[in-house]
Parts: sequence; structure tokens; C-alpha cells
Amino acid sequence: MSAVASSSVTTLSSTDTSSLLCAPGITDGSEKGFFDDVEKYVASLQEKYREKTFIRKETYDKILKSLLLEKGTSSESIPTKLVFWARKNFIIEKIAGTDIVCCSKNKKPLCIYESFFNVMKECHLNVSHGGRTKTLNEINSHYSWVPRAVVEIFLRHCLPCQLRKPLKQSVVSKPIISLGVMTRLQIDLIDMRTRPDVVSAGVVYCWILHCIDHFSKFTWAYPLENKSAKEVVVKLRQLFFTFGPPRLLHSDNGSEFAANVILELKTVFPNLCFIRGRPHHPQSQGCIERANGVLSLSLGKWLQTNNTTHWPEGLSPVVYGINTRTSDTTRATPYEIMFGQHSRGDSEFWKIVKDQDIVDEEHLRQLII
Repeated sequence: MSAVASSSVTTLSSTDTSSLLCAPGITDGSEKGFFDDVEKYVASLQEKYREKTFIRKETYDKILKSLLLEKGTSSESIPTKLVFWARKNFIIEKIAGTDIVCCSKNKKPLCIYESFFNVMKECHLNVSHGGRTKTLNEINSHYSWVPRAVVEIFLRHCLPCQLRKPLKQSVVSKPIISLGVMTRLQIDLIDMRTRPDVVSAGVVYCWILHCIDHFSKFTWAYPLENKSAKEVVVKLRQLFFTFGPPRLLHSDNGSEFAANVILELKTVFPNLCFIRGRPHHPQSQGCIERANGVLSLSLGKWLQTNNTTHWPEGLSPVVYGINTRTSDTTRATPYEIMFGQHSRGDSEFWKIVKDQDIVDEEHLRQLII
């Protein structure tokens, strides 16, 4: 069983944060500071590349007008050279009846310069403070024309990422091979007894049951009051009846996963095989051990971002962010591998529905038509 140090999810006090902000290389995380650094980056480019590195609101409006011009016509307010460039690189897509300028190559809406900070912040939170590659993949799945260098600048302005540097972990010498989804499920407990969450007088959460599908890297996490066999079995039965039982249930040598757990699960799932890792050898549980660190780090950032100490409330959004960001191992999101499709929580259509404050079914039908 892995007992991840509670300090990995401890929020920083205001005094600690203030002292760390004085350290060299630590930024204040403000939107103004972000755009100041972006402008410095633009100034460092050759003059011929500066204008079209980003699409500003003024340029976006000109591109839209250029694309709406009939072929063979011109406009006195828009240079012919700009019209030619716009028609070569962009197209218009109608989303819920609104004309949106999209890149002609990937059909993704343009992200204008003025929206960089908010878009990157939203995508960065969606992947639970994943690094540059995961954040960039999330942005590119929804928008176009966002330079990698600007994403790197944004990450330097993300306070939770600056104040929490993960330690390198050892590499597993003999990787475990899985043949398909739910072939091997690895489970472990994360010890949270040093910072229990008191829900009520009779409910105090002190542990996290962490499960990960070895093939897809899809993750589940459940708060537990204690690590008794009874509590563990309740959560595992809930998982198995939703996603189906795994072929192999892989855990360490903790007594909480022995005896009663095996007997109860075997009664309902007779084909389930139970495998224990080597005693005092966490490398045999490498996948779940690394995932414990990722979950604890992301949960700590969520607590700091939301200014709360109730970590059970953060398990669902953090796990969703981990499951919908690209895995370095599979080069796809665990959600895609598990369900065969992208998550649908951030579509452009529903953003427009939200912006127009549509709450009536009849108005929604008119918007679709």
C-alpha cells in the first residue's frame, strides 16, 4: 500500500505564497503580467513575423469581412493583400447561426489575442494543471492559431504549477503489458489521515481508494472513511457493476485487500483473478504508484485554486481532468480509449447557448434550425 505524503496536497498559506512570490523566476500569475511577457516575446521576433503571429480582434474583424466579400469584389477599407491571405488560410463556419472564422486546415475556430489568457486558463484547468503538451493538446482540440511559445509563457504565470514542482520517480525496469480495457485493474490506497475531511459528526474521510485501468490509464478515485475490507468492497462493486469486472485485480500486499475482499468479490464475480504485488516492492505497482503522485499533485493544485480544504469535493473534477487529457504513454486521452470518442463537455455550440442565455427548449430549437 502506498501512503503518499500529505504535504503533497497541503495548500500554501498566504504568508508562504507571499514569500515564494519574492523568489527569482516566480511570477504573480496576473493577466497583465502574462500579456506583458507576450508583448516582449512579440518584440523579440523579426518584424515581418510580428503582425501575423497572433490574430488580434481588429484583424479578426477584417478577416471576417474579407471572407464575406463576394469573389471579384473589393473593399476600400481592406487591402487586397489581406483579402488574398484571409481566403487562403481561413474559412467561415456557422455555429448555431453565428459566423465563426476557422482555420482552413483543421477547421478549428480562431483564438484571438485578447482571449489568450482566459482560453489557456480554462484549458489548463480542464487537464488538471497538466504540463505544456497536455495543455497545448487541449487548446488545439478546440481552437487554432495559438503558438506553443505563448502556452509556455502562460505556464510560467500559473501559480499552482510554479509553487508545486514534482519529484522525479524511478522507472519500472520490467513494464507490465495489458491486452485490452479492464484486462488489469490496479488499485491502491492513499493515506489522508494527516488531513482528514470532516463532513459531519459521524462522517470523516481519511483515505482515497485509487483505481487505474492499466491499458487505457482511465482513473477512478473514491473517498473512504477507513480502509476496512467492507468499505473497499462497496466501492469496487460499484465500479465493477458500472464498467464490468476486470480480468485481473492487481494490488499490493495490504491486508485491506486480502481475505474478506477476495471472498466477497469472488462470490459475485467468479472469473475475477486476484494478484498481489511483491512485498516492499512498489515497482511492481509502477502504474498506480505514478498515478498516485499525479492525483495527489493535481488535487493539491485544485485545493489551492479553489481556496478550500475539502479534498473529497475535488476528486471528481480532478479525476475528470486527468481522464480527458492526453497520456504520454498512449498518446490519447484515457476517455477516448475507454469510450471510443472525445468528451463532449466543452463544445462550441453549448458555449454559444450559454452566452445567449438560452434556457427554453423552444429557443434552443430555433437556434439549431
